[in-house]
Amino acid sequence: MKELKLYVLPACPYCKKVRRFLDKNGIEVEILDVNEEENQRQLMEIGGKDQVPMLLVDGTPLYESDDIIEYFKNQV
Repeated sequence: MKELKLYVLPACPYCKKVRRFLDKNGIEVEILDVNEEENQRQLMEIGGKDQVPMLLVDGTPLYESDDIIEYFKNQV
């Protein structure tokens, strides 16, 4: 099983879009709020940019809400 972490900003509409898809489809993934300093630091270290949502798949960052949703659609 792949290690998945989703970095989000709660007020971000694109993050909300991804979270709604996950909830609707019963997909559980670790959610990390980038308002927390440690999560923000990790986001920047991993991907080098301050962009959310970011799905970390086994250490590889995936950006863009549509791409993240498509990733999950292809896993089912």
